[in-house]
Amino acid sequence: MASLSGYTLLFATLLFLCGSAIGALAYAFIAAYRQRKPRVGCRVERAPLFESLGGTALPRAQLEISDGETTYSYNHLQLAQVQVQNQSKQDFDRFEFGLTLAAQDVVIQLEVQTADRHHRVTQLKPSTFSQPQAKVDLSLQPFNRDDTYTLRLLSITAQPNQRLGEITFSSPMAVRFVDMPLLEETLKDSVKSTTISLGPFSFSFD
Repeated sequence: MASLSGYTLLFATLLFLCGSAIGALAYAFIAAYRQRKPRVGCRVERAPLFESLGGTALPRAQLEISDGETTYSYNHLQLAQVQVQNQSKQDFDRFEFGLTLAAQDVVIQLEVQTADRHHRVTQLKPSTFSQPQAKVDLSLQPFNRDDTYTLRLLSITAQPNQRLGEITFSSPMAVRFVDMPLLEETLKDSVKSTTISLGPFSFSFD
């Protein structure tokens, strides 16, 4: 009987220890899951505006735009299409993030595509032809789960034959940016339908 009682006590002790270990692991897993940063998917597509698109050769051209006082001349325009998607389970009433271009690359025009009028994008410091920006800070309102915002950045590089460099994402909010697959054909369609607006005038590449 004494031997049987000893085995019973040992078995109960092992069960207690196993249960405690499993409980500790479960708690650690749940805590790690809750502390995991929300995922924000990001995608950047780049293409020169004056390059062969879809097998059709486009002549190189020089674009001149005047605001009435100054004429701006461009012959190496680049288009970058940027998409951000909330891939987390968290809804943001307001989401701020920034885009930083490579050295000597600047944005002269920003075009925004949203799902509807209830989704808004605010550029904290607007890019203009006279004041191009190498750093673009944006605010999305709202940025709910599965929301996707599309931005078109009309940019210029330092050299005519130089490709637009890397664009990096950052945010003051506790999120992690993850790469999404590229959509080359979507970008080609975007290039063909890009519109530049300047006051009451607009210039389309359709």
